[in-house]
Amino acid sequence: DGSGVTISRNTIRESNQRCVVIHGTHNTTITWNVAFDTFGHCYMLEDGIEQENYFGYNLGASTKITPDEGILSIAESDMFASTFWLSN
Repeated sequence: DGSGVTISRNTIRESNQRCVVIHGTHNTTITWNVAFDTFGHCYMLEDGIEQENYFGYNLGASTKITPDEGILSIAESDMFASTFWLSN
């Protein structure tokens, strides 16, 4: 349970592997973050079992697919990268 956990007011740039990934966590607040020039999914709920997480006022720009070589990818879906990847 991530009650009381807040990820807020961060700048993420030139990341080689995603931005903010919520994995098996509930009740987390992700707000007022900016991500630019990143590879793979940016703001992401990984398994689809995560509940009651709040994403608000986040910006992602220049989200790029993971290249075939040179950068480690955890999931094939990063080849179709999305700024917001919210599985259910």
